Amino acid sequence: MANRKIEYDQYFKTGQQVKLAIISSGTMSREINGEIAEVAGDSASIEILGEGIPESLSTKKQGTRLSLAGWSGWGFFQTEVIIEKVFSAKNITVNFVGDIEEKQRREYFRLDVSLPVRIDCPVAQSPVAIREQWTSSRDKNLNAPPPRMVPTAKGYRVSLPGGTDIQPQNVNLSGGGLRLRTPAAILPGDLVNVDLYMPLAPPRIINTVAEVLRCNELTLRLEKESIFITAMKFIHIEDHDRESIIAYLFAEQRLQLQAERELPTPGR
Repeated sequence: MANRKIEYDQYFKTGQQVKLAIISSGTMSREINGEIAEVAGDSASIEILGEGIPESLSTKKQGTRLSLAGWSGWGFFQTEVIIEKVFSAKNITVNFVGDIEEKQRREYFRLDVSLPVRIDCPVAQSPVAIREQWTSSRDKNLNAPPPRMVPTAKGYRVSLPGGTDIQPQNVNLSGGGLRLRTPAAILPGDLVNVDLYMPLAPPRIINTVAEVLRCNELTLRLEKESIFITAMKFIHIEDHDRESIIAYLFAEQRLQLQAERELPTPGR
């Protein structure tokens, strides 16, 4: 057990999505998606998502050491656990044996997804005014009907009142920020209003303010229009909105992995 008493239920909670990884010779294997079914003291029941326990885990015995990672509104954290019992392909119990290691937000789980995004870079870079605008937009959307999102071949597009559409685009997204293409350069350090249109149930607009970290032009392109790759970190975002992003990314990863497994094997 850990040298000091740790209240693990302050970090891992029922219904929380987590990742498990087998530790072998100091390295970790491919991560496995799971969900906390119950936490009681120094033990937890975990439901393995998707098809259940992969072969790499099903052959492990009681006492096998794993890494368990989770996310919350304030950051990323992980600890070590050992297998207590494998009940079925979908359910195991583990015992906590490690300290909680907290990570920086840049280490949030990231995934490439296709989403409608609206970006506005205020000319007047007043932190106070930008925060007030973010608060106003957030409160307005809380009382507004869900955005109308229409499925397309590349994801969901947003149909706005007046006939304006926001098309989906490829976004590298995490609970801590995003990276995407922009048609114009944005100076590192600038604050940007970012609206993420999430195809949840019901659909939602997540209002954030992000700080630009990097902005580099793509030069090896056939098109004449300038395109920039812009990376940002979230400065203002509600905790529950961050949790919604993380839960969405988990769900999207499961769909991507399922699609990969269903691809035909060459030669068959």
